[in-house]
Amino acid sequence: MTDAATNQSHFWQVSRDNQTYTELCNALYERELLRLSQLSHEQLLRLPERLASLPFYIRRAASNIVQQQAELQLDSQNASWYHKQAASCPARKQQADPIALFYQKYAKPGLIVPVYINQLSHEQIVLDSVDEVDPDNQRLHCNAHGWFSYSGTPLSAQNSDKFVLKPTKAIMVAACCGHQWLNGSKTSPRRLCLRELLLASRLNWHNFAKPLTALLP
Repeated sequence: MTDAATNQSHFWQVSRDNQTYTELCNALYERELLRLSQLSHEQLLRLPERLASLPFYIRRAASNIVQQQAELQLDSQNASWYHKQAASCPARKQQADPIALFYQKYAKPGLIVPVYINQLSHEQIVLDSVDEVDPDNQRLHCNAHGWFSYSGTPLSAQNSDKFVLKPTKAIMVAACCGHQWLNGSKTSPRRLCLRELLLASRLNWHNFAKPLTALLP
């Protein structure tokens, strides 16, 4: 076989990672374009800016997900992870003292944290990141969900239905897979937003206190 024929053969060969990356990008574009189409009138002012940045963040998310050695099964066609769902929300098993001890030791900007949300008997765990720490007052600020004490309790009326948890495998599995519970029973998983997927792709499953460095697309 000639060199030209060999190169042509390699050119058309698609690796498993390349196929997964392409499927992830396609699924994320579909999801994010649908989300952007549902913006309120006030939010439309920022639409050009969001559209301009979308390719960068989608490529980064897809690249990170492909390269991450996660302990979850990946559904690349839907840009989702899946794992057996617990019968009840694992957040119920957490207590304030272990949560406080964890954040007294590890709270710092950039830490990826799970936030428990309970609204009208609808329970879910979402991912957020710490962007400010106030050790003197034993509190931390999450980028999307506001101020919490080190013990996890909310510190404003705006986030009174939320609670910061200590990251454990069971908690992070539920968050990454979008597990939800309604009236104490399992319900259909939600799809993570692009921001949460970016955070999930940086989780260090061997040590949640030390997130992985963000990879460039």
